[in-house]
Amino acid sequence: MWGKKTKQQQDSLLESIPFTTVEGHQAAQPLTVFALSTCGFCRRAITFLNDSGVGYRYVYVDKLDKPSQDAIRTYVKQTFHTMLSYPFLCIGENDYLTGFIRASWEKELGNG
Repeated sequence: MWGKKTKQQQDSLLESIPFTTVEGHQAAQPLTVFALSTCGFCRRAITFLNDSGVGYRYVYVDKLDKPSQDAIRTYVKQTFHTMLSYPFLCIGENDYLTGFIRASWEKELGNG
């Protein structure tokens, strides 16, 4: 199939990714964080989400094998039309935040 990938094709890119799920109250949109285990901003972002009590899922991309890392990069590029940078917060499938600027995350998640 040419052109834009369907939602099902995009979702299938992440099927084999071993996300860690953090329980909490449900956000307006599902939240997914792509992070690096060595990234200070990623640690701050995850701490912020934990302190907020919101439910989300995350994965440390640098801990994954190359095909899984490539699948995540492809998903981000096809879904959000941007390159992957860290931390990367998917807010549903229509919005995202990159980097961790507390005020931006508070505003977007309604905690500010």
